[in-house]
Amino acid sequence: MRRAVVPAAACLAVLVAACADVTTPQLTVTATGSRSLALGQDSAAVTPDSAVVALTGAGSAAARWTAAHGGGRWLTIVTAGGTGSAPVRWVVDPVALAPGTYVDTITITAAGAAGSPARIVDSLTILGAAAQFVTVRRPWLPGERDSAIAFVQRNHSLDALGYDLSPLAPDIFAGDSTTVVVPNPDYRPPSGSGVARAAAFASGWTVVGVQLFIQNKNVTPNDTLSWLGVLWYNPADSTWKGLVLAATLATTLPLTTINTTSFGNSGDKTGAGGGEAQQSTGTYWEANGGQIQITQNSLCFGSTTLTSGPYEGGTENICFFGGQLVNVTMPRLQGTTAPTSQTVSLDFRNNLVFGARLSCVFPSPCTSVGAPPGHPGFNAPTTVRGALLGR
Repeated sequence: MRRAVVPAAACLAVLVAACADVTTPQLTVTATGSRSLALGQDSAAVTPDSAVVALTGAGSAAARWTAAHGGGRWLTIVTAGGTGSAPVRWVVDPVALAPGTYVDTITITAAGAAGSPARIVDSLTILGAAAQFVTVRRPWLPGERDSAIAFVQRNHSLDALGYDLSPLAPDIFAGDSTTVVVPNPDYRPPSGSGVARAAAFASGWTVVGVQLFIQNKNVTPNDTLSWLGVLWYNPADSTWKGLVLAATLATTLPLTTINTTSFGNSGDKTGAGGGEAQQSTGTYWEANGGQIQITQNSLCFGSTTLTSGPYEGGTENICFFGGQLVNVTMPRLQGTTAPTSQTVSLDFRNNLVFGARLSCVFPSPCTSVGAPPGHPGFNAPTTVRGALLGR
């Protein structure tokens, strides 16, 4: 049997054609897609993390890449770049972060590479530490309800920056039980905090929720104050009370940073502010740190039109309020009563507190505005310091 003889030139041509079909893979960059970390709110540990940046294809061993991230101040890139396949490293810092989930994106860029920029999504969840104080509900003691109403009305304990809700005390305290502040048995003080907590709260302070909408239609444009927050007072000291209010038209409030300086500079119309004062000694602590959150403002009694008092014609609802004050720092700015600085940490998300929603559109249907004589008016609301000190 004779075999066909293929000329050498033909063999070479076949090999060349076959080699022409073989292409070098394109340079490609990939990176791990996501990272997730959960830390306690009181954690002070800077935590390292990393992911592999993989380069494949033509020139991958010598190809360079760079790493950058978004605006998360809690994330710092350690490895700004590299050559070839190598890890990218970063650290997360939970210090000063409030409870919640924070997301940032690390971007890996390699010039000319497919898949560039590659992205790593990094999320950091801060778990809320147990608050120092919580609320509990209990029945009124014999005669306590009438005594509490008289106390509040006599001492104007529920004054929201000059708009006094104390006349509504009979409605706010209308139920068969009351809510008071008590120490939280699950609370653990942060190590090395060096800041005194609000120990006076342990004596059974009363907290009341408030949503206040005041509008003056006698000016153009109409001037509006709209606040949501909490008021509190010390039943053992008629001159001692506090508040935190946020400017919002919403019925609930996400975690909102408290800065009384900025709040006051806006005419009490943006942000959140508050403080605490003991009028008898002229001592004032101002809230310029921490956060307030209102998670619930519902389960309201029927709407009522007020027929007398400073908000005659206004609409009143008595509701249950839930929320928290998260590490509200209040340095002492005036007076001598201890401490020189305090931090209020209160959780009332589970055991709700009574509170009032009040809407007063002046001059109609609300025929009067609940401000005391001499109140400077809508365009210059009472300062937190002035309201709490009664000046």
